[in-house]
Amino acid sequence: MAQTVRRILVPIDFSEHSRHALEHALALAEPLGASVDLLHVWVPPRHVAPDTLLLVPGAADASLETTGLTHAGRELHAWLERYRASPVPLQAHIERGHAADTIAHVAERGYDLIVMGTHGRTGLARVMLGSVAQKVATLAPCPVMTVREVEGEASTQGSHAPS
Repeated sequence: MAQTVRRILVPIDFSEHSRHALEHALALAEPLGASVDLLHVWVPPRHVAPDTLLLVPGAADASLETTGLTHAGRELHAWLERYRASPVPLQAHIERGHAADTIAHVAERGYDLIVMGTHGRTGLARVMLGSVAQKVATLAPCPVMTVREVEGEASTQGSHAPS
């Protein structure tokens, strides 16, 4: 039995891959009457404590985490405004954590579909860097659609997390 899609989650990292995924999600959502939520996961740096103070001339002292989340919030707001004219209801969220785990955890909040961009790495690059999209597809409680740009044109690959 097919599941009704009412809420779509689109994880974004502010890349062109994310933009293509968002555009696909909006195209899917409109005829379904679904809403789209953008999610940016701020990943704390591995080798620097997130509470490390940044000293920027002319600015108040702030932790790396505060600075990173503030910057991500501005970027996310700009993305939201860029697509505000869409007839699809849009919301945006920022979470802190490891990307794949956090995306899957957020998806447990009642999302019917995740649409996300992928860099389409293969070979050694994929082994060394991993694939957030692949990990999300494994962990997610709902279907995951990946959108990958091929030779300047976006293509989609369907994937589904185990039930």
